[in-house]
Amino acid sequence: MGTPQSGIFGEGASFHHFLEYDVSGPQKDAAAAVQAALGVAAASKVNVVVAFGPALWNALRPGAGPDELRPFASIDGDVHSAPATQRDLFVWVHGDAHDDVLDTALDIHRAVASVGTLALDERGFVYHDLRDMTGFIDGTANPKGDDRATAALVPEGRAGAGGAYVLTQKWVHDLDSFRALSVREQERVIGRTKPDSVELTGDAMPPDSHVSRTDVKVDGVAYKMYRRSAPIGTVSEHGLYFLAFACDPIRFDVSLQRMFGTSGDGVHDRLIEFSKPVTGAYWFAPSREDLAAI
Repeated sequence: MGTPQSGIFGEGASFHHFLEYDVSGPQKDAAAAVQAALGVAAASKVNVVVAFGPALWNALRPGAGPDELRPFASIDGDVHSAPATQRDLFVWVHGDAHDDVLDTALDIHRAVASVGTLALDERGFVYHDLRDMTGFIDGTANPKGDDRATAALVPEGRAGAGGAYVLTQKWVHDLDSFRALSVREQERVIGRTKPDSVELTGDAMPPDSHVSRTDVKVDGVAYKMYRRSAPIGTVSEHGLYFLAFACDPIRFDVSLQRMFGTSGDGVHDRLIEFSKPVTGAYWFAPSREDLAAI
């Protein structure tokens, strides 16, 4: 099995930088720019994960797979929708020092600027004790230990083994509307208690809560993904950069269908009444061996 990029599993970082690029120009120039960016990543003091949209990855490594890599498609529910903003190159930089993270992001940008147009440039941070800006603890049900790799990585024997499918979405929160709800009603939206993130049970758990819609089992198999999201924003715009890794993109598809009310049961995730996605893309984060073969 290929060796995954170590930054996928590097937890505890206080600072994040997310970059998305549209890439143009000859394939050899794109390959050289990616190689330069990988050189920056290898020499950096902080964690760097590099992932590719389908068009760029297939151009750089034709026939290498993985088999299910495809562009993100917009989601059009009866009430709510999610846009597709598929791009070519995604870079996630994260670490404990803001200056080191920013320096690395700047160096990577210089490496790819000749072929890449910067389409998204977001800084993420830790909000209080690992909470989303809604005030709820984020990532409570994330896989732990060896289960992280099981959920995140393409398994041995499949094309792209050791790599990971990636979903990114920038979400913008309407905090004024959410905070206008009572704490009890906020908890019903999320499906967990606000102070200590205890999952609601029985009749207390609404069928349209965020937990109810995203905690998915198909034929008895839990469709877990490994989430690495971070709060983002300023006074004028704030929310969450959603980032998740999975062994198969069907796990993303099923979760999004259930959130946006397109899964067939007519129910949508109530959280999307208070937060809207403004970007959406699928990527592949190759193994270190596949990266070296570029």
